[in-house]
Amino acid sequence: MRPRRQYHAARLFLFLTSMAVSMLPAALPGPPRTEQELRIFYQRACATCHGEDGSAVSTSGKNLKGRDFTAERAMSKSTDQALVKTIQNGIYFGLDMPSYKRDLTHEETLLLVQNILRKARRGESILAQSQVPAEKRAQAIPPSDTR
Repeated sequence: MRPRRQYHAARLFLFLTSMAVSMLPAALPGPPRTEQELRIFYQRACATCHGEDGSAVSTSGKNLKGRDFTAERAMSKSTDQALVKTIQNGIYFGLDMPSYKRDLTHEETLLLVQNILRKARRGESILAQSQVPAEKRAQAIPPSDTR
């Protein structure tokens, strides 16, 4: 095979592989995560940029202009569905914020938005360590390897 054909064959293989991966189920089937498990997920996957309390005052949060979940005025301008869409799809092809559709179902993401992010208060940890048993913290849900 000539080098040019090899190049085109490699590009075609990558394209077909990416298409096949995109057709996989969004999240693994199983029982939906509880609110406490979603709090742990937030701590592992989101707190780096959005902060432990959701205020996005960390260096990463400021650099990437992360959403401040504690700002009631700003949060009131976004619908639950818009926030779910952002979490599921990511921002700028995953460069600014990765997609979590492989980690969270639509229902889990909606629960995260309505019961956790919308209730975030500046200075109060979203994880709420006292409410999460030690064995659950040890089994915290890490973000997937694609980030």
